[in-house]
Amino acid sequence: MSKNAITTVYFKRALLFICGKCNSGDIHFVSEKSEMRFMPLYKSDDENGFTACFDLASGYKKAPLASGKWLLKFDGKIETELTDNRDFSDNGGVYKIALECNNDEIILTSTLSPTKTSFAVKCADVILKTVFFISKITSKSDNRVLFTSQSRKDISGNEKFILDEILKQDELKSRLNINFSFTNKPDFKYYLKTAWLLGKSETIIIDDHHPIIYRFNYNKKVKIAQLWHACGAFKTFGYSRLGKEGSLRFDSNAHRCYTHAFVSGDGVRKYYAEAFGIPMECVYATGVPRCDNLNCATSKDNNKFTILFAPTFRGNGAESAHYPYDKLDLDKLADLCRKNNMQVIFKMHPFIKDNVPILDSQKDVLVDKSDIREINTILHEADLVITDYSSLIYESALLNKPMLFYTFDLDEYIASRDFYEPFETFVPGKIVSNFDDLINAINNKDFEIEKVEPFKQFNFGGYGFNAAEKIVDILFKQKH
Repeated sequence: MSKNAITTVYFKRALLFICGKCNSGDIHFVSEKSEMRFMPLYKSDDENGFTACFDLASGYKKAPLASGKWLLKFDGKIETELTDNRDFSDNGGVYKIALECNNDEIILTSTLSPTKTSFAVKCADVILKTVFFISKITSKSDNRVLFTSQSRKDISGNEKFILDEILKQDELKSRLNINFSFTNKPDFKYYLKTAWLLGKSETIIIDDHHPIIYRFNYNKKVKIAQLWHACGAFKTFGYSRLGKEGSLRFDSNAHRCYTHAFVSGDGVRKYYAEAFGIPMECVYATGVPRCDNLNCATSKDNNKFTILFAPTFRGNGAESAHYPYDKLDLDKLADLCRKNNMQVIFKMHPFIKDNVPILDSQKDVLVDKSDIREINTILHEADLVITDYSSLIYESALLNKPMLFYTFDLDEYIASRDFYEPFETFVPGKIVSNFDDLINAINNKDFEIEKVEPFKQFNFGGYGFNAAEKIVDILFKQKH
């Protein structure tokens, strides 16, 4: 009879994977100095054995693994030897992990020293927490719902679909007290208003990174729902980026407060739990609200073959966001369009401020629609989608759109941002690395469209076009 054994141990991002044979029981770390337990983010068993995944960044009470030695508790043998370490230090803070495996035990040693906070940030924090506290103790939060964003000037995207679903249901519409706080240019007045509304609210709904949300301690009954603006799990984000330029601080409070995160399908739940630093049971596979109307029949404005060119930005955020337009040969693209009865619609990321440099002589076939915030409103026009590292691939796959991936800087992007799965085998279309190859692929209709259907099944897995209804049911009708 086979006995329990650990055969493989390895790091991936800020995750530690421990794999072995047999074992359907408990596996966890215990602090050498106390009985504190460090439990897996998830554990899976199959006929080949087991895999336990430990989240070093968030796995211990939604925080990085505390300083000290941690010993693995496991009923079985250790059949691997390994010494390894990881350094996630940043911004003046220190976070290091050392790992030792031998045939007696597995030891994790964590060194944790928090990042220093400026005096100005501390002062702002005191003011906002005071406003939040006064609001919380002087207001009844029953049935108050807050829709909020500090990257959108008004409600749109996933949040708008949830609001519309609430308003369709008479009982909910009459029971809930709905409030709003939106801006794309946050100032201290906005922060004060939002802090006050947060203190009053029983349910808080967001769809992006929202720093003021993370400052406060909420009552246990408060629900904080993250809809996230992107589908699936493509490029790494949140705590999955630890150690990369522009990543969150390892000791940040960002995201960890979510009670609910809604995602496209079961296959990506573990990635969102990792990225947000929350337990798997807080991540719900429902589909994505803003995809709910993608299956509605629509007609095109003309009979031209329409290419939607929609790349993501380069840079570490809104302030440094840009796209290298010198990588586009708009003359060649315009000539291709005129010869083949085509047009190209450009939809650049909202962070990119510079317009696509289309000449007046090219505007008969090249169109810039980057001022439209929600790309799904023009996606139906596309006969072909050209992108690179954008999560638009998920919506495109739902609509069975052929795709090309123009990735002239793939190695650089992997080094600075990285992906949850290997890019070359994950994306549902042909990859080209230079503009001439892009033109040839369009000419030859060489899109590798056969990759779309398996990609769609993995990432959505049957969750279709009624996500808003499911989410509203979970948030406002089910007991938790």
